[in-house]
Amino acid sequence: MNARPREQHRRAMRRLFAGTALAVVGTAAMVAVTLPMNAAGDEGAEVARTGVAPSATAPSSPYASPSGTGTAAEGADTAARTTGSGVGADPLTGEEIARARKAALAGDRTLRTTSEDVRGRDGTPQFLTADLGEGADRGARRAEVFFYDYRDDRAVKKTVDLGTGRVVRTQSATGVQPPPSVQESREALKVLLASPLGDGLRQDFKAATGQPAGDGDRLAVQGLIYERRGTAGPADCDGAHRCVRLFTRVKGGPWIDTRQFVVDLSARTAHRLP
Repeated sequence: MNARPREQHRRAMRRLFAGTALAVVGTAAMVAVTLPMNAAGDEGAEVARTGVAPSATAPSSPYASPSGTGTAAEGADTAARTTGSGVGADPLTGEEIARARKAALAGDRTLRTTSEDVRGRDGTPQFLTADLGEGADRGARRAEVFFYDYRDDRAVKKTVDLGTGRVVRTQSATGVQPPPSVQESREALKVLLASPLGDGLRQDFKAATGQPAGDGDRLAVQGLIYERRGTAGPADCDGAHRCVRLFTRVKGGPWIDTRQFVVDLSARTAHRLP
């Protein structure tokens, strides 16, 4: 496959996995990214149930309950609390996400037994996020569940019919990198801190707090997918490997600039950008 068809294929795959995608592209100039002060990547119940930190460009989580008043909105909210299931185009409930994750893996023995998560655990694909699928406005509630298999470096999207509990579509692709989950961002931070390239981060943390950084549990972190362009940056960060750029700050304190580093989670290595 030459360069043009390969790029067309990657664009098609990106559209397939689109919805929450956000990548930081390596260029000669520093990329300006504005993060909300609470963009920690590991905050609150939304992160706990979806696995994905709020987007750096989003004012709030895409899974936050829609605003609304009146009998219809109140009735839907009551139904969700009573049954654990949303109605129509309501956001997925925590119970629906749990059911969808279980159903997504139940019938896929290969993914369930031979995959790896970000920490290298066998038989555990890395859960990324779950979102409401198309057709909700017509009464068909479906969940789109996203995983990443580190053994094969592939993204997997499972569409689950929440009414029947069956997987109605499975799609997978390599060379496509959905946004990192909270767990992946924190693992990338550990890789950076364990690397000689993390010396500056450790020094800055100690200067700000008077305490050693340890494993980074007192650092808030937001991770964004990094994909290089041209020849600048780590060679495998062209979509083949899962590469993350981190934005860190002391919890409740100042930001510490780590934008010049990229962590290749597939190879568990840290790199400095040119």
